[in-house]
Amino acid sequence: MDRLHSLDAVFEHVWDRVTDAASDPRHPFRTPTVGTASADGPALRTVVLRSAERAARRLAFHTDRQSQKVKDIRDRPRMAWHWWDPEAREQVRLRGRATVHTDDAVADAMWADQDPASLAVHVRTAASGTPLDAPRDALGDSVQSEPVTREDVAPGREHFAVVRTVVDRMDWLHLHPQGHYRARFECSPDEDVEGTWVVP
Repeated sequence: MDRLHSLDAVFEHVWDRVTDAASDPRHPFRTPTVGTASADGPALRTVVLRSAERAARRLAFHTDRQSQKVKDIRDRPRMAWHWWDPEAREQVRLRGRATVHTDDAVADAMWADQDPASLAVHVRTAASGTPLDAPRDALGDSVQSEPVTREDVAPGREHFAVVRTVVDRMDWLHLHPQGHYRARFECSPDEDVEGTWVVP
């Protein structure tokens, strides 16, 4: 990866990569780690990035509305996102305010937009995190054979949630052969962005 020489170039580069990842299943930024805060400390998990809106500085993924991460976000609506691309030697960390959408236009739109195969995980016989006596996925019978259709996944809509984050902080690190370097950006509610170079 070429060395970037301006803060504007870094900011645009990060959003280019994130928005590309939302539409490209093979992109190295497609499956970020997200962090939430729970009563007993921080919690990390991998999600699939489903939407990235540069103008609104908004990221989204879908999940089981009964999951612990949804409870965490409702209790403490701040969330962090992390990506590491070993080939580019690039780390991106984003933070912001998160919201959970279940029975609204946001959730309806993502449900309608997703391929049924990606929605099959929501057709479960038990909530995510429920203890089991043996290893199994607890998926319902309607999604046990292919191809999975929209009718097959319909029972999962009641478990479906969209988590959105409006990004207000970006931290970017590039481990470059000519010297490591790092940039940080603060984004205000009125859409002003203030960037600065910081020590890696």
